[in-house]
Amino acid sequence: MFRLYLPLVVSLFLFLVSLYINSLVQVLADRNSPYWIPALPDIGHRLLPYWTYFPVNNYYLLASFVLVIIRYIFQRDIRLIVFRRWLFLQAAMFIMRSVSIYVTSLSVPLPGCNTTATGSPPVEAFYIMFLIHETCGDVLFSGHTVTLTLCALAWTTYSKGEEYYPIRWLWSRIKKTNEETVSHRSGWFYPKLDSTGDPLSFYLTSILVWVFTVIGYLLIIATRFHYTVDVFLGFLLSQLTWKTYHYYIKTLAERRNIVITRFFLWFESHGKPSIIDPVSLRTGPASVDDSQTVFTQNIHETIHSGNTSDV
Repeated sequence: MFRLYLPLVVSLFLFLVSLYINSLVQVLADRNSPYWIPALPDIGHRLLPYWTYFPVNNYYLLASFVLVIIRYIFQRDIRLIVFRRWLFLQAAMFIMRSVSIYVTSLSVPLPGCNTTATGSPPVEAFYIMFLIHETCGDVLFSGHTVTLTLCALAWTTYSKGEEYYPIRWLWSRIKKTNEETVSHRSGWFYPKLDSTGDPLSFYLTSILVWVFTVIGYLLIIATRFHYTVDVFLGFLLSQLTWKTYHYYIKTLAERRNIVITRFFLWFESHGKPSIIDPVSLRTGPASVDDSQTVFTQNIHETIHSGNTSDV
Protein backbone atom coordinates (compact mmCIF):
# COMPACT_ATOMS: atom_id res chain seq x y z
CA MET A 1 0.00 0.00 0.00
CA PHE A 2 2.81 2.42 0.85
CA ARG A 3 4.45 1.80 -2.54
CA LEU A 4 1.21 2.93 -4.18
CA TYR A 5 1.33 6.28 -2.38
CA LEU A 6 5.11 6.76 -2.54
CA PRO A 7 5.12 8.80 -5.81
CA LEU A 8 2.54 11.14 -4.27
CA VAL A 9 4.68 11.48 -1.14
CA VAL A 10 7.69 12.33 -3.35
CA SER A 11 5.62 14.96 -5.19
CA LEU A 12 4.42 16.50 -1.95
CA PHE A 13 7.98 16.60 -0.62
CA LEU A 14 9.27 18.28 -3.81
CA PHE A 15 6.36 20.72 -3.70
CA LEU A 16 7.09 21.79 -0.12
CA VAL A 17 10.86 22.06 -0.70
CA SER A 18 10.40 24.11 -3.88
CA LEU A 19 7.79 26.30 -2.16
CA TYR A 20 10.27 27.06 0.60
CA ILE A 21 13.05 27.79 -1.92
CA ASN A 22 10.72 30.09 -3.84
CA SER A 23 9.71 31.88 -0.63
CA LEU A 24 13.35 32.27 0.42
CA VAL A 25 14.32 33.69 -2.96
CA GLN A 26 11.32 36.04 -2.77
CA VAL A 27 12.79 37.61 0.34
CA LEU A 28 16.25 37.92 -1.24
CA ALA A 29 14.86 39.31 -4.51
CA ASP A 30 12.69 41.78 -2.63
CA ARG A 31 15.74 43.20 -0.87
CA ASN A 32 17.42 43.75 -4.23
CA SER A 33 14.36 45.40 -5.72
CA PRO A 34 14.73 49.08 -6.78
CA TYR A 35 11.96 50.58 -4.63
CA TRP A 36 13.07 54.10 -5.55
CA ILE A 37 12.21 53.61 -9.24
CA PRO A 38 8.58 54.37 -10.25
CA ALA A 39 6.36 51.62 -11.60
CA LEU A 40 6.88 50.76 -15.26
CA PRO A 41 4.30 51.74 -17.90
CA ASP A 42 1.75 48.95 -18.19
CA ILE A 43 -1.24 48.69 -20.53
CA GLY A 44 -3.14 46.41 -18.14
CA HIS A 45 -2.76 48.95 -15.33
CA ARG A 46 -3.94 51.66 -17.67
CA LEU A 47 -7.06 49.78 -18.81
CA LEU A 48 -8.19 48.26 -15.49
CA PRO A 49 -9.31 50.45 -12.57
CA TYR A 50 -7.05 50.28 -9.54
CA TRP A 51 -8.44 48.10 -6.76
CA THR A 52 -6.60 48.67 -3.49
CA TYR A 53 -7.57 45.42 -1.73
CA PHE A 54 -4.70 43.26 -3.01
CA PRO A 55 -5.13 40.44 -0.37
CA VAL A 56 -8.05 39.23 -2.49
CA ASN A 57 -5.45 37.50 -4.67
CA ASN A 58 -4.41 35.21 -1.81
CA TYR A 59 -8.02 34.27 -1.04
CA TYR A 60 -8.69 33.60 -4.71
CA LEU A 61 -5.58 31.43 -4.91
CA LEU A 62 -6.56 29.39 -1.86
CA ALA A 63 -10.09 28.93 -3.22
CA SER A 64 -8.82 27.53 -6.53
CA PHE A 65 -6.38 25.23 -4.73
CA VAL A 66 -9.05 23.86 -2.37
CA LEU A 67 -11.56 23.38 -5.21
CA VAL A 68 -9.15 21.11 -7.09
CA ILE A 69 -8.57 19.04 -3.97
CA ILE A 70 -12.33 18.71 -3.32
CA ARG A 71 -12.95 17.86 -6.98
CA TYR A 72 -10.59 14.89 -7.09
CA ILE A 73 -10.18 13.69 -3.50
CA PHE A 74 -13.24 11.43 -3.78
CA GLN A 75 -12.46 10.09 -7.26
CA ARG A 76 -10.49 7.03 -6.28
CA ASP A 77 -9.58 5.88 -9.79
CA ILE A 78 -7.45 8.89 -10.75
CA ARG A 79 -6.88 11.02 -7.64
CA LEU A 80 -3.32 9.77 -7.04
CA ILE A 81 -2.41 10.45 -10.68
CA VAL A 82 -3.87 13.97 -10.65
CA PHE A 83 -2.38 15.03 -7.32
CA ARG A 84 1.15 13.72 -7.92
CA ARG A 85 1.42 15.40 -11.34
CA TRP A 86 -0.21 18.59 -10.16
CA LEU A 87 2.14 18.95 -7.18
CA PHE A 88 5.19 17.92 -9.19
CA LEU A 89 4.54 20.53 -11.88
CA GLN A 90 3.85 23.15 -9.23
CA ALA A 91 7.30 22.33 -7.83
CA ALA A 92 8.91 22.65 -11.27
CA MET A 93 7.30 26.05 -11.80
CA PHE A 94 8.40 27.28 -8.36
CA ILE A 95 12.02 26.46 -9.21
CA MET A 96 11.73 28.30 -12.54
CA ARG A 97 10.20 31.29 -10.78
CA SER A 98 12.95 31.32 -8.16
CA VAL A 99 15.53 31.78 -10.90
CA SER A 100 13.47 34.38 -12.75
CA ILE A 101 12.73 36.72 -9.83
CA TYR A 102 16.33 36.61 -8.60
CA VAL A 103 18.25 37.29 -11.81
CA THR A 104 16.24 40.37 -12.85
CA SER A 105 14.73 42.97 -10.50
CA LEU A 106 11.90 45.15 -11.75
CA SER A 107 10.42 48.18 -10.03
CA VAL A 108 7.49 47.53 -7.68
CA PRO A 109 4.10 47.81 -9.46
CA LEU A 110 1.98 48.18 -6.29
CA PRO A 111 1.80 51.83 -5.15
CA GLY A 112 3.05 52.36 -1.60
CA CYS A 113 3.89 48.70 -1.07
CA ASN A 114 6.06 48.04 1.97
CA THR A 115 7.41 44.57 2.59
CA THR A 116 6.60 42.87 5.88
CA ALA A 117 9.38 40.28 5.43
CA THR A 118 12.05 42.20 7.35
CA GLY A 119 13.55 39.45 9.48
CA SER A 120 16.06 36.71 8.76
CA PRO A 121 15.46 35.33 5.22
CA PRO A 122 15.37 31.62 6.23
CA VAL A 123 12.76 32.43 8.88
CA GLU A 124 10.80 34.87 6.74
CA ALA A 125 10.52 32.19 4.05
CA PHE A 126 8.20 30.21 6.35
CA TYR A 127 6.02 33.28 6.89
CA ILE A 128 5.85 33.77 3.14
CA MET A 129 4.89 30.11 2.60
CA PHE A 130 1.85 30.46 4.85
CA LEU A 131 0.86 33.88 3.42
CA ILE A 132 1.52 35.63 6.74
CA HIS A 133 4.10 38.11 5.39
CA GLU A 134 4.24 39.80 2.01
CA THR A 135 7.00 40.92 -0.33
CA CYS A 136 6.73 43.52 -3.08
CA GLY A 137 9.64 43.12 -5.50
CA ASP A 138 9.24 39.50 -6.67
CA VAL A 139 7.29 40.20 -9.82
CA LEU A 140 8.63 38.47 -12.93
CA PHE A 141 6.80 36.11 -13.25
CA SER A 142 3.56 35.77 -11.25
CA GLY A 143 3.39 32.77 -8.91
CA HIS A 144 -0.32 33.36 -8.32
CA THR A 145 -0.90 33.09 -12.06
CA VAL A 146 1.04 29.82 -12.17
CA THR A 147 -1.08 28.23 -9.45
CA LEU A 148 -4.36 29.48 -10.95
CA THR A 149 -3.38 28.12 -14.36
CA LEU A 150 -2.27 24.71 -13.08
CA CYS A 151 -5.49 24.41 -11.09
CA ALA A 152 -7.51 25.13 -14.23
CA LEU A 153 -5.47 22.64 -16.25
CA ALA A 154 -6.00 19.97 -13.59
CA TRP A 155 -9.74 20.41 -14.04
CA THR A 156 -9.82 20.50 -17.83
CA THR A 157 -7.26 17.76 -18.54
CA TYR A 158 -8.71 14.97 -16.42
CA SER A 159 -12.38 15.69 -15.79
CA LYS A 160 -14.97 13.84 -17.89
CA GLY A 161 -18.02 15.32 -16.21
CA GLU A 162 -17.90 13.15 -13.10
CA GLU A 163 -18.68 16.21 -10.99
CA TYR A 164 -22.27 16.05 -12.32
CA TYR A 165 -22.87 12.44 -11.27
CA PRO A 166 -24.32 13.35 -7.83
CA ILE A 167 -26.73 15.80 -9.48
CA ARG A 168 -27.79 13.19 -12.05
CA TRP A 169 -28.22 10.58 -9.31
CA LEU A 170 -30.34 12.92 -7.20
CA TRP A 171 -32.44 13.93 -10.22
CA SER A 172 -33.07 10.29 -11.12
CA ARG A 173 -34.25 9.62 -7.57
CA ILE A 174 -36.57 12.62 -7.61
CA LYS A 175 -38.01 11.58 -10.98
CA LYS A 176 -38.02 7.92 -9.82
CA THR A 177 -36.32 6.75 -12.97
CA ASN A 178 -33.53 4.24 -13.48
CA GLU A 179 -31.50 6.56 -15.67
CA GLU A 180 -27.86 5.55 -15.74
CA THR A 181 -25.65 7.99 -13.84
CA VAL A 182 -22.58 7.63 -16.04
CA SER A 183 -22.85 8.98 -19.56
CA HIS A 184 -20.32 9.06 -22.36
CA ARG A 185 -22.30 11.30 -24.70
CA SER A 186 -20.57 14.60 -25.36
CA GLY A 187 -22.49 17.81 -24.82
CA TRP A 188 -22.80 20.61 -22.31
CA PHE A 189 -22.12 18.31 -19.35
CA TYR A 190 -19.67 15.84 -20.89
CA PRO A 191 -16.66 16.40 -23.14
CA LYS A 192 -15.78 14.43 -26.25
CA LEU A 193 -13.22 11.70 -25.58
CA ASP A 194 -10.25 10.65 -27.65
CA SER A 195 -9.35 7.05 -28.54
CA THR A 196 -7.77 6.45 -25.12
CA GLY A 197 -10.73 7.83 -23.17
CA ASP A 198 -9.16 11.17 -22.26
CA PRO A 199 -11.20 14.42 -22.45
CA LEU A 200 -10.80 16.06 -25.84
CA SER A 201 -13.16 19.04 -25.87
CA PHE A 202 -14.47 21.80 -23.64
CA TYR A 203 -17.80 21.46 -21.86
CA LEU A 204 -19.71 23.50 -19.29
CA THR A 205 -17.29 22.93 -16.39
CA SER A 206 -14.27 23.76 -18.55
CA ILE A 207 -15.80 27.08 -19.56
CA LEU A 208 -16.70 27.97 -15.97
CA VAL A 209 -13.23 27.02 -14.72
CA TRP A 210 -11.46 29.19 -17.28
CA VAL A 211 -13.83 32.12 -16.68
CA PHE A 212 -12.99 31.82 -12.96
CA THR A 213 -9.27 31.68 -13.80
CA VAL A 214 -9.33 34.67 -16.15
CA ILE A 215 -11.12 36.71 -13.47
CA GLY A 216 -8.22 35.82 -11.18
CA TYR A 217 -5.73 37.09 -13.78
CA LEU A 218 -7.63 40.38 -14.05
CA LEU A 219 -7.70 40.77 -10.26
CA ILE A 220 -3.91 40.33 -10.10
CA ILE A 221 -3.45 43.10 -12.64
CA ALA A 222 -6.18 45.39 -11.26
CA THR A 223 -4.71 45.28 -7.75
CA ARG A 224 -1.27 46.13 -9.22
CA PHE A 225 -0.01 42.95 -7.58
CA HIS A 226 1.93 42.24 -10.78
CA TYR A 227 2.61 43.73 -14.16
CA THR A 228 0.61 42.39 -17.08
CA VAL A 229 3.72 40.73 -18.50
CA ASP A 230 4.17 38.82 -15.23
CA VAL A 231 0.70 37.34 -15.62
CA PHE A 232 1.20 36.62 -19.33
CA LEU A 233 4.50 34.81 -18.78
CA GLY A 234 3.12 32.90 -15.79
CA PHE A 235 0.21 31.68 -17.91
CA LEU A 236 2.38 30.86 -20.92
CA LEU A 237 5.09 28.98 -19.01
CA SER A 238 2.51 27.02 -17.01
CA GLN A 239 0.73 25.95 -20.19
CA LEU A 240 3.96 24.96 -21.93
CA THR A 241 5.26 23.05 -18.91
CA TRP A 242 1.96 21.20 -18.44
CA LYS A 243 1.60 20.27 -22.12
CA THR A 244 5.26 19.26 -22.44
CA TYR A 245 5.12 16.98 -19.42
CA HIS A 246 1.93 15.27 -20.55
CA TYR A 247 3.34 14.74 -24.02
CA TYR A 248 6.51 13.33 -22.44
CA ILE A 249 4.71 10.76 -20.29
CA LYS A 250 2.83 9.52 -23.35
CA THR A 251 6.18 8.66 -24.97
CA LEU A 252 8.00 7.15 -21.99
CA ALA A 253 8.15 3.70 -23.58
CA GLU A 254 10.12 5.10 -26.51
CA ARG A 255 12.64 6.75 -24.16
CA ARG A 256 13.12 3.96 -21.63
CA ASN A 257 16.89 3.77 -22.21
CA ILE A 258 17.34 7.33 -20.92
CA VAL A 259 18.23 7.39 -17.22
CA ILE A 260 15.74 10.09 -16.21
CA THR A 261 12.96 8.22 -18.00
CA ARG A 262 13.36 5.30 -15.59
CA PHE A 263 12.45 7.63 -12.75
CA PHE A 264 9.30 8.79 -14.55
CA LEU A 265 8.32 5.22 -15.44
CA TRP A 266 8.35 4.54 -11.71
CA PHE A 267 6.79 7.89 -10.84
CA GLU A 268 3.92 7.31 -13.29
CA SER A 269 3.60 3.61 -12.32
CA HIS A 270 3.92 2.60 -15.97
CA GLY A 271 6.08 -0.45 -15.34
CA LYS A 272 7.50 -1.71 -18.63
CA PRO A 273 4.98 -0.65 -21.28
CA SER A 274 5.19 -1.70 -24.91
CA ILE A 275 5.97 0.96 -27.48
CA ILE A 276 2.81 0.10 -29.42
CA ASP A 277 0.47 0.40 -26.43
CA PRO A 278 -1.76 3.50 -26.39
CA VAL A 279 -1.25 5.66 -23.31
CA SER A 280 -4.10 7.38 -21.50
CA LEU A 281 -3.33 10.39 -19.31
CA ARG A 282 -5.89 9.10 -16.80
CA THR A 283 -5.10 5.39 -16.67
CA GLY A 284 -1.64 4.97 -18.20
CA PRO A 285 -0.63 2.48 -20.93
CA ALA A 286 -3.16 -0.10 -22.03
CA SER A 287 -1.81 -3.64 -22.26
CA VAL A 288 -2.07 -5.59 -25.51
CA ASP A 289 -3.91 -8.35 -23.69
CA ASP A 290 -6.55 -5.92 -22.48
CA SER A 291 -7.04 -4.58 -26.00
CA GLN A 292 -7.42 -8.09 -27.37
CA THR A 293 -9.92 -8.92 -24.62
CA VAL A 294 -12.06 -5.89 -25.43
CA PHE A 295 -11.90 -6.71 -29.14
CA THR A 296 -12.97 -10.32 -28.47
CA GLN A 297 -15.85 -9.16 -26.28
CA ASN A 298 -17.04 -6.82 -29.02
CA ILE A 299 -17.02 -9.67 -31.53
CA HIS A 300 -19.09 -11.91 -29.22
CA GLU A 301 -21.58 -9.11 -28.56
CA THR A 302 -21.96 -8.50 -32.29
CA ILE A 303 -22.48 -12.19 -33.02
CA HIS A 304 -25.10 -12.57 -30.27
CA SER A 305 -26.94 -9.49 -31.55
CA GLY A 306 -27.27 -11.17 -34.95
CA ASN A 307 -25.15 -8.70 -36.94
CA THR A 308 -22.62 -11.26 -38.11
CA SER A 309 -21.96 -9.26 -41.28
CA ASP A 310 -20.22 -6.59 -39.17
CA VAL A 311 -17.66 -9.15 -37.99
